[in-house]
Amino acid sequence: MSSNIYYIFMGGDRMDKVKKYHLSKFNKLLFLFPPLYLIHDLEEILTVEKFLVENSNIIPFRVTTLEFSFAFTLLWILASIGCYKAFLDKKFIGMNPTTYLSFLVPGILLANGIGHLLQFIFFKDYVPGIITSIFILLPYSFLTAKFLITERVLTIKRILSYLILGFVLQAPLALVAHFISKLTLSLLLN
Repeated sequence: MSSNIYYIFMGGDRMDKVKKYHLSKFNKLLFLFPPLYLIHDLEEILTVEKFLVENSNIIPFRVTTLEFSFAFTLLWILASIGCYKAFLDKKFIGMNPTTYLSFLVPGILLANGIGHLLQFIFFKDYVPGIITSIFILLPYSFLTAKFLITERVLTIKRILSYLILGFVLQAPLALVAHFISKLTLSLLLN
């Protein structure tokens, strides 16, 4: 068996369909996630505190640059560990590598990019993360989704379900990360 071929078992828990695709392309898409996510969140880190202060009449949420940076770092480390484990063909948080990539990119990341686009439309002005959402998150998410669909690894229906799940889960994940960030920083700095 060639090392470039990776077997994906489709059909939920049943292994009734097997699909081959080139592991090198899968790994490229997988390893693009950490640096692209980092670039996106650096844009947010640099602008979020000022944005929240300027829009405090609309958004009753406060976060300092340090708190946001720490929260992002927690999420980035978690997602990057998942990418590394997927590269090793290991499960992460109960997901096999293709499910992890599918949930992470066309799921949570695409939902995040669409969320920034909707915020931009709502505020009719710059919002933290909009530039990298348009030029990085959305193209990368669509490219990954196209690859997964073209290779028949996932269906459009499954990707849409991951996208909906991404919309539902991204806020609680961010809030938990911010809570841990505030708690940790208050313990360290006091």
